[in-house]
Amino acid sequence: CRAVAEQLFDELTGNRYGIGGASSSEKPRISRERYGLDRTLSRELEEYKDILKNYYREMFVPTVGAVVMNCNPFTLGHRYLVEKALEQCDFLVIFVVEEDKSVFPFEDRLKLVDEGVKDLSNVTVIPSGKFIISSVTFSEYFNKSELQDRTVDASLDVSVFAREIAPCLHIVKRFAGSEPFDSVTKQYNDTMRQILPEYGIEFTEIPRAETDGEAISASRVRQMILDGNLEGTKRLVPLSTYNYLVGLFGNMK
Repeated sequence: CRAVAEQLFDELTGNRYGIGGASSSEKPRISRERYGLDRTLSRELEEYKDILKNYYREMFVPTVGAVVMNCNPFTLGHRYLVEKALEQCDFLVIFVVEEDKSVFPFEDRLKLVDEGVKDLSNVTVIPSGKFIISSVTFSEYFNKSELQDRTVDASLDVSVFAREIAPCLHIVKRFAGSEPFDSVTKQYNDTMRQILPEYGIEFTEIPRAETDGEAISASRVRQMILDGNLEGTKRLVPLSTYNYLVGLFGNMK
Protein backbone atom coordinates (compact mmCIF):
# COMPACT_ATOMS: atom_id res chain seq x y z
CA CYS A 1 0.00 0.00 0.00
CA ARG A 2 2.83 2.43 0.84
CA ALA A 3 4.51 1.65 -2.49
CA VAL A 4 1.31 2.37 -4.37
CA ALA A 5 0.83 5.65 -2.51
CA GLU A 6 4.40 6.71 -3.18
CA GLN A 7 4.11 5.84 -6.86
CA LEU A 8 0.92 7.86 -7.07
CA PHE A 9 2.65 10.77 -5.36
CA ASP A 10 5.56 10.51 -7.81
CA GLU A 11 3.20 10.53 -10.77
CA LEU A 12 1.20 13.47 -9.46
CA THR A 13 4.25 15.60 -8.77
CA GLY A 14 5.79 14.48 -12.06
CA ASN A 15 2.76 15.56 -14.03
CA ARG A 16 2.67 18.84 -12.18
CA TYR A 17 6.11 19.77 -13.47
CA GLY A 18 5.62 18.44 -16.98
CA ILE A 19 7.69 15.30 -16.67
CA GLY A 20 4.81 13.06 -17.74
CA GLY A 21 3.41 9.83 -16.38
CA ALA A 22 6.42 7.60 -16.86
CA SER A 23 6.91 4.46 -14.80
CA SER A 24 9.63 4.34 -12.12
CA SER A 25 11.92 2.28 -14.36
CA GLU A 26 11.69 4.90 -17.15
CA LYS A 27 12.44 7.95 -15.01
CA PRO A 28 16.27 7.86 -15.12
CA ARG A 29 16.23 7.35 -18.91
CA ILE A 30 13.79 10.22 -19.46
CA SER A 31 15.83 12.44 -17.13
CA ARG A 32 19.02 11.81 -19.10
CA GLU A 33 17.37 12.28 -22.46
CA ARG A 34 15.32 15.33 -21.57
CA TYR A 35 17.74 17.12 -19.26
CA GLY A 36 21.10 15.91 -20.51
CA LEU A 37 21.97 14.31 -17.18
CA ASP A 38 24.61 11.60 -17.01
CA ARG A 39 24.20 8.45 -14.92
CA THR A 40 25.73 9.99 -11.79
CA LEU A 41 23.54 13.09 -11.89
CA SER A 42 20.47 10.99 -12.63
CA ARG A 43 21.18 8.94 -9.53
CA GLU A 44 21.69 12.11 -7.48
CA LEU A 45 18.38 13.44 -8.76
CA GLU A 46 16.63 10.29 -7.55
CA GLU A 47 18.36 10.58 -4.17
CA TYR A 48 17.28 14.20 -3.85
CA LYS A 49 13.70 13.21 -4.69
CA ASP A 50 13.85 10.64 -1.90
CA ILE A 51 14.92 13.39 0.49
CA LEU A 52 11.96 15.50 -0.59
CA LYS A 53 9.58 12.54 -0.14
CA ASN A 54 10.88 11.97 3.38
CA TYR A 55 10.45 15.67 4.10
CA TYR A 56 6.90 15.45 2.78
CA ARG A 57 6.12 12.51 5.06
CA GLU A 58 7.64 14.17 8.12
CA MET A 59 6.03 17.56 7.57
CA PHE A 60 2.62 16.77 6.14
CA VAL A 61 1.73 13.12 6.77
CA PRO A 62 0.31 12.29 10.23
CA THR A 63 2.16 9.80 12.40
CA VAL A 64 0.20 6.56 12.71
CA GLY A 65 0.88 4.21 15.60
CA ALA A 66 -0.48 0.79 16.51
CA VAL A 67 -1.04 -1.46 19.46
CA VAL A 68 -2.17 -5.08 19.47
CA MET A 69 -4.34 -6.07 22.42
CA ASN A 70 -6.13 -9.20 23.52
CA CYS A 71 -8.09 -7.34 26.23
CA ASN A 72 -9.30 -10.34 28.17
CA PRO A 73 -11.01 -8.16 29.44
CA PHE A 74 -10.27 -4.46 28.68
CA THR A 75 -8.73 -2.81 31.76
CA LEU A 76 -7.55 0.61 32.92
CA GLY A 77 -4.08 -0.68 32.10
CA HIS A 78 -5.06 -1.00 28.45
CA ARG A 79 -6.59 2.47 28.55
CA TYR A 80 -3.37 3.86 30.07
CA LEU A 81 -1.30 2.29 27.29
CA VAL A 82 -3.57 3.87 24.67
CA GLU A 83 -3.30 7.30 26.27
CA LYS A 84 0.49 7.12 26.52
CA ALA A 85 0.78 5.93 22.92
CA LEU A 86 -1.34 8.86 21.74
CA GLU A 87 1.21 11.24 23.26
CA GLN A 88 3.64 9.99 20.60
CA CYS A 89 1.48 9.76 17.47
CA ASP A 90 -1.35 11.56 15.72
CA PHE A 91 -3.55 8.51 15.15
CA LEU A 92 -3.59 5.13 16.86
CA VAL A 93 -4.86 1.84 15.46
CA ILE A 94 -5.86 -0.77 18.05
CA PHE A 95 -5.81 -4.30 16.68
CA VAL A 96 -7.91 -6.56 18.91
CA VAL A 97 -6.78 -10.18 18.79
CA GLU A 98 -9.50 -11.99 16.86
CA GLU A 99 -8.56 -15.57 17.67
CA ASP A 100 -11.31 -16.91 19.94
CA LYS A 101 -9.12 -18.71 22.48
CA SER A 102 -9.60 -16.41 25.45
CA VAL A 103 -11.91 -16.44 28.46
CA PHE A 104 -14.03 -13.69 26.95
CA PRO A 105 -15.31 -14.06 23.35
CA PHE A 106 -13.81 -11.92 20.61
CA GLU A 107 -17.03 -10.03 19.89
CA ASP A 108 -17.32 -9.07 23.57
CA ARG A 109 -13.66 -8.05 23.80
CA LEU A 110 -13.96 -5.94 20.64
CA LYS A 111 -17.04 -4.21 22.03
CA LEU A 112 -15.35 -3.52 25.36
CA VAL A 113 -12.39 -1.89 23.63
CA ASP A 114 -14.73 0.19 21.46
CA GLU A 115 -16.60 1.38 24.53
CA GLY A 116 -13.42 1.94 26.49
CA VAL A 117 -11.90 4.36 23.94
CA LYS A 118 -14.99 5.84 22.29
CA ASP A 119 -14.18 9.30 23.67
CA LEU A 120 -10.87 9.36 21.75
CA SER A 121 -11.54 10.64 18.24
CA ASN A 122 -8.09 9.78 16.88
CA VAL A 123 -8.28 6.08 17.77
CA THR A 124 -9.53 3.30 15.50
CA VAL A 125 -10.39 -0.19 16.74
CA ILE A 126 -10.29 -3.08 14.26
CA PRO A 127 -9.99 -6.89 14.39
CA SER A 128 -6.50 -8.34 14.07
CA GLY A 129 -7.55 -10.90 11.47
CA LYS A 130 -5.65 -14.13 10.89
CA PHE A 131 -2.19 -12.59 10.60
CA ILE A 132 -1.59 -10.69 13.84
CA ILE A 133 -1.08 -12.80 16.98
CA SER A 134 -3.03 -15.75 15.64
CA SER A 135 -2.72 -19.50 15.46
CA VAL A 136 -1.20 -18.96 12.02
CA THR A 137 1.54 -16.53 13.01
CA PHE A 138 2.15 -17.03 16.75
CA SER A 139 0.28 -20.01 18.19
CA GLU A 140 2.41 -20.01 21.34
CA TYR A 141 0.58 -16.91 22.54
CA PHE A 142 -2.48 -19.02 23.28
CA ASN A 143 -0.55 -21.57 25.31
CA LYS A 144 1.53 -19.19 27.39
CA SER A 145 0.98 -20.83 30.77
CA GLU A 146 2.79 -23.98 29.62
CA LEU A 147 5.68 -22.18 27.93
CA GLN A 148 6.97 -19.85 30.62
CA ASP A 149 10.29 -21.68 30.89
CA ARG A 150 10.83 -22.03 27.13
CA THR A 151 12.19 -19.94 24.30
CA VAL A 152 9.56 -19.02 21.72
CA ASP A 153 9.98 -17.64 18.22
CA ALA A 154 7.72 -14.68 17.46
CA SER A 155 9.64 -13.52 14.41
CA LEU A 156 7.02 -14.69 11.89
CA ASP A 157 4.25 -12.70 13.51
CA VAL A 158 6.34 -9.54 13.86
CA SER A 159 7.75 -9.80 10.34
CA VAL A 160 4.31 -10.27 8.77
CA PHE A 161 3.08 -7.22 10.65
CA ALA A 162 6.06 -5.12 9.58
CA ARG A 163 6.13 -6.19 5.93
CA GLU A 164 2.48 -6.79 5.11
CA ILE A 165 0.18 -5.07 7.61
CA ALA A 166 1.87 -1.85 8.73
CA PRO A 167 2.47 -0.42 5.22
CA CYS A 168 -1.25 -0.62 4.43
CA LEU A 169 -2.01 1.93 7.16
CA HIS A 170 1.34 3.77 7.03
CA ILE A 171 2.07 2.62 10.58
CA VAL A 172 5.46 3.88 11.69
CA LYS A 173 5.23 3.26 15.43
CA ARG A 174 4.14 0.29 17.50
CA PHE A 175 3.57 0.31 21.23
CA ALA A 176 3.33 -2.38 23.88
CA GLY A 177 3.08 -2.48 27.64
CA SER A 178 6.07 -3.69 29.60
CA GLU A 179 5.84 -7.30 30.72
CA PRO A 180 7.27 -8.07 34.19
CA PHE A 181 5.58 -11.46 34.64
CA ASP A 182 4.81 -13.30 31.40
CA SER A 183 7.92 -14.76 29.72
CA VAL A 184 6.20 -15.40 26.38
CA THR A 185 4.91 -11.85 26.05
CA LYS A 186 8.28 -10.47 27.13
CA GLN A 187 9.96 -12.46 24.36
CA TYR A 188 7.40 -11.11 21.91
CA ASN A 189 8.27 -7.56 22.97
CA ASP A 190 11.97 -8.30 22.60
CA THR A 191 11.35 -9.62 19.08
CA MET A 192 9.48 -6.45 18.13
CA ARG A 193 12.33 -4.35 19.48
CA GLN A 194 14.74 -6.27 17.26
CA ILE A 195 12.76 -6.61 14.01
CA LEU A 196 10.48 -3.60 13.65
CA PRO A 197 13.24 -0.97 13.25
CA GLU A 198 14.55 -2.93 10.27
CA TYR A 199 11.33 -1.92 8.49
CA GLY A 200 11.32 1.68 9.63
CA ILE A 201 8.89 1.09 12.49
CA GLU A 202 9.76 2.49 15.89
CA PHE A 203 8.97 0.25 18.86
CA THR A 204 8.18 1.72 22.28
CA GLU A 205 7.58 -0.27 25.43
CA ILE A 206 5.49 1.64 27.96
CA PRO A 207 5.67 0.84 31.70
CA ARG A 208 2.41 -0.57 32.98
CA ALA A 209 -0.06 1.39 35.06
CA GLU A 210 -0.24 0.25 38.70
CA THR A 211 -2.66 0.22 41.59
CA ASP A 212 -1.51 -0.47 45.15
CA GLY A 213 2.01 -1.03 43.84
CA GLU A 214 0.91 -3.82 41.52
CA ALA A 215 0.64 -3.74 37.74
CA ILE A 216 -2.89 -3.65 36.34
CA SER A 217 -3.47 -6.70 34.16
CA ALA A 218 -6.33 -8.67 32.69
CA SER A 219 -5.08 -11.79 34.47
CA ARG A 220 -5.33 -9.94 37.79
CA VAL A 221 -8.93 -9.03 36.97
CA ARG A 222 -9.76 -12.63 36.08
CA GLN A 223 -8.23 -13.90 39.32
CA MET A 224 -10.27 -11.45 41.36
CA ILE A 225 -13.41 -12.74 39.67
CA LEU A 226 -12.44 -16.32 40.51
CA ASP A 227 -11.83 -15.23 44.10
CA GLY A 228 -15.34 -13.81 44.28
CA ASN A 229 -14.09 -10.22 44.52
CA LEU A 230 -16.06 -8.75 41.65
CA GLU A 231 -16.44 -5.45 43.48
CA GLY A 232 -12.65 -5.14 43.68
CA THR A 233 -12.31 -5.18 39.90
CA LYS A 234 -13.94 -1.74 39.79
CA ARG A 235 -10.52 -0.24 40.60
CA LEU A 236 -8.92 -1.99 37.62
CA VAL A 237 -11.38 -1.62 34.75
CA PRO A 238 -13.43 1.13 33.06
CA LEU A 239 -17.07 1.41 34.06
CA SER A 240 -18.16 -0.15 30.75
CA THR A 241 -16.07 -3.25 31.47
CA TYR A 242 -17.24 -3.40 35.08
CA ASN A 243 -20.90 -3.29 34.03
CA TYR A 244 -20.18 -6.09 31.54
CA LEU A 245 -18.58 -8.21 34.28
CA VAL A 246 -21.48 -7.58 36.64
CA GLY A 247 -23.86 -8.72 33.92
CA LEU A 248 -21.93 -11.98 33.58
CA PHE A 249 -20.93 -12.74 37.15
CA GLY A 250 -23.12 -10.55 39.37
CA ASN A 251 -25.35 -13.43 40.45
CA MET A 252 -22.52 -15.85 41.09
CA LYS A 253 -21.52 -16.68 44.66
